[in-house]
Amino acid sequence: MGGTHVVVIPDTFCDQKTEADVESRHLTPEAWRAKTTGVDRLGRAVQEEYGLSIAFHPHAETHVGHQRDIERFLADTDPDVVPLCLDTGHVSYYRGDNLDLIRRYPERIGYLHLKQVDPAVIDRVLAEDVVWPEAVRMGAMTEPPGGVPEYPPLLPAIEELGLDVFAIVEHDLYPCARDVPFPIAQRTHRYIGSCGIPSLEIDRPKITQEQQA
Repeated sequence: MGGTHVVVIPDTFCDQKTEADVESRHLTPEAWRAKTTGVDRLGRAVQEEYGLSIAFHPHAETHVGHQRDIERFLADTDPDVVPLCLDTGHVSYYRGDNLDLIRRYPERIGYLHLKQVDPAVIDRVLAEDVVWPEAVRMGAMTEPPGGVPEYPPLLPAIEELGLDVFAIVEHDLYPCARDVPFPIAQRTHRYIGSCGIPSLEIDRPKITQEQQA
């Protein structure tokens, strides 16, 4: 079907319905090695057997969520088989610095999820240890350009480094009324198109009113 990447998202350590921790929030050294060597094996197998590349996606409420965890993960995995799917919203969820990651690890950025978070909501989420689905319902993810990270200078940095990466624009909204997402997609499309990136190719939003149901 023309795909190039398989985005790999680790499971959360919190049950998304009961909010209870289902495993420790901190991996032992042995468990961390099992994770990183396992992702290496997965990346190599997907590349050799299917001709695709994985893209590992750091995520809120997982063991690779904070920037320090992302940096450790990059140090402990094989750069030839484990690119990063940099989700700007999830990095900012834990107050990470997307621009710093892009500039210091350009060779590891294989895929992008463009997303923004509302810093005021995130302050409350982190202070109260709110579980991820409830954080989304509270409006943790927000429509650009109203949140962080700011797309300028993030998009220009990608341009300057010559990174040829595919990006998905995301905005987590669940649950929501069916007429909410499409206007947001249209406004976001116009906004990103106004960011002045010469090489940026933007597909039109493919969401229809019927598909929102």
